[in-house]
Amino acid sequence: MFLADGGGWGSTSSAPSYSGTQTLRIEPSAIPAALVAFRAAHERVLRKVRELNGLDFRPWAGDEVSRETAVQFADRSIGGGAESARECLLGYEQQLRNAVESLEAAQADYIAMEGDNCALWGKYDN
Repeated sequence: MFLADGGGWGSTSSAPSYSGTQTLRIEPSAIPAALVAFRAAHERVLRKVRELNGLDFRPWAGDEVSRETAVQFADRSIGGGAESARECLLGYEQQLRNAVESLEAAQADYIAMEGDNCALWGKYDN
């Protein structure tokens, strides 16, 4: 049952706050597996956003209560507010995308560095 005063949704909530730079430390040898995991999580979140955008928010019973419930449900699901499910998922998607991009850059740096090291070692083998 939806309560017009917000009691059905919980009346207060606070978004998590982060301070400082967030870092992920990972051994270079673990980067390929981490990329697979983060890319898969990123795709799953994108799929959930698409599914959420496709939801139909019709009044179930066709009466005033179900109409108001459908409006409130749509607002909490895909509304523009920072606390909507869509905005939360989009924020998570951005974090996952940033993690994938950082891992890809770290992998490229590692490969470049190791490639240079191997070339240098080859010089001293003679």
